[in-house]
Amino acid sequence: MNDATIRYHQVRQKSTHNSYQRTESYPAQALYWRIRSLEIDIHNSNNAAGWPQLNGNWYVYHLAVIDQVSSVNTLADALDALLAFHRAVPQHEVVTLWLDLKDDFNAARDQTPESLDRLLAERLGREHIWGPPDLIGDCTDLQAAIAAYGWPSLDTLRGKFIVGCTTGDLASPNSVLNQYVQNGATANQRLAFVTPEITQAQQIDQHACAVMFNLSAAHTALANAVFTAGFVGRAYGLNDANSWATGWNSRAHHLATNKVNADWDGWARTDLPMTGYPFTGIDVTLPPDLTESGALCAIKVDSGDIWNKRDSGYFRFDRATIGAERTLSAFVANPQSHTDGFIKGGVMARATTADDAAYIAIFQTAAHEIRMQYRRDNGAGTEKIDARLPNGVNGKPVVSSNTPIWLKLTVRADGHQAQGSYSIDGLIWHAVGEIGVSQTLPLQGWAASSHGAGSVKWLFGGAKTPTESTVFGNSATGEFIADSAPAASLGPYR
Repeated sequence: MNDATIRYHQVRQKSTHNSYQRTESYPAQALYWRIRSLEIDIHNSNNAAGWPQLNGNWYVYHLAVIDQVSSVNTLADALDALLAFHRAVPQHEVVTLWLDLKDDFNAARDQTPESLDRLLAERLGREHIWGPPDLIGDCTDLQAAIAAYGWPSLDTLRGKFIVGCTTGDLASPNSVLNQYVQNGATANQRLAFVTPEITQAQQIDQHACAVMFNLSAAHTALANAVFTAGFVGRAYGLNDANSWATGWNSRAHHLATNKVNADWDGWARTDLPMTGYPFTGIDVTLPPDLTESGALCAIKVDSGDIWNKRDSGYFRFDRATIGAERTLSAFVANPQSHTDGFIKGGVMARATTADDAAYIAIFQTAAHEIRMQYRRDNGAGTEKIDARLPNGVNGKPVVSSNTPIWLKLTVRADGHQAQGSYSIDGLIWHAVGEIGVSQTLPLQGWAASSHGAGSVKWLFGGAKTPTESTVFGNSATGEFIADSAPAASLGPYR
């Protein structure tokens, strides 16, 4: 059995609850932790905090004032961060987005069902969304379409997003879910599936427009009835091993938890341990070597820091010919939780492999700003420029400092000078700075360090793989993993 024969409703997957509140950014959850089911809470305003009104967009937070910290400022920003992941792994397994609609729609500010669909299509690309119009076929309602056609196979969903809208149920004609589909009249046309919360099995077939269902931890057992009916269930609030096991045994498709880091909470996993493939089968067995499409490499490093007068880290590089401008770009990812905040991974141009050599680099860290670092001369100290993220209209950064995964170093033709940049969406680049050093920098590639945190895995990709490796620093050790499956693997279940 492979992903050409397995359908969407035949697999279970880890889902993050209130994903924007987690220490790990959206791209890190997807890329590093292998999660393909993520939540975004959207509000049409935040008057209590004095934030300016938006038009055609929504703020992302949990509760106004008292609980509004978020790794993304708006829905558009969240979709940009997810687009960065999509550009890193274009043929990723299907990603399911849960939009928790916290407020009514507001036509006066262009916050309508139509504008929500438009924003999804503009940011992600309509061709990358599989929704009700792609399911309905010749049927009159979505439940009939599932009965007639079933859910698509995983291979046909590669590189796509499925969107489900949650909050409340469909019992009231004024509910926000009914607003989105005009009490079912436009359900076949919308880009997202309404996902009502249910507390009893008889509610499953009450609304023909609903084929996905939301279940609180107290009602997780209803997932069995949802599965048997051929629909898809999401159970949320599974924040301990017992509730997770209940969701698993109840055949819930999406197991939503706050526990992202599988090294720390080893019970909260659905990935295949050999390959990092994000799903496991429900009443079917997936091949243990099933691997997600896409080129992925890893550096495992146990080192000090790339800093001060001598560096400690791992360097994978090519020897470039000086005389023509050369652009080095790559995506990177790291655990972002339960590790040191100043672990570093990114793109580097270096004079030699000596630990005190001149260099210019741009790094992602676990918990601090995107950072451009450089040593102007062999044996000199290290200097830095921290990136300044753009702010939204409310004065808040559009994303958290650990959200951007795309880094770029443009080495000028003279080999002495380079510009560092980062991208939030993988398309638009933001310059951090331009630096010149005394030596030419012919060694160009990927670098990583663990800042004394023990062995840390960094993921790299998005460019041709460099061919040579070295470790600098007396106490540093490292390993380069060139194959996608072992690079993505989270290791054996613990």
